Amino acid sequence: MRFLEVKDWTPGYLNVTPQHMTILARCEACGSEREFDRTGLPFSVRHALITDIEARLRCSACGAKAGRLRFGSYA
Repeated sequence: MRFLEVKDWTPGYLNVTPQHMTILARCEACGSEREFDRTGLPFSVRHALITDIEARLRCSACGAKAGRLRFGSYA
């Protein structure tokens, strides 16, 4: 199974991202990647800009704040 990223996806806000779309959080520093659980976010952050959420991401593997969200699905 591999992840197919939607290259031109720019939702702006997390709350307009369809529920069927998978979101991966990728650390640009070390390359670590895992699924992003949007249901675990506080309610106030669920309506935030994607760029604001990316600025808050911290890698659980290396501790860097170099996260980027990728949108797509598995095939």
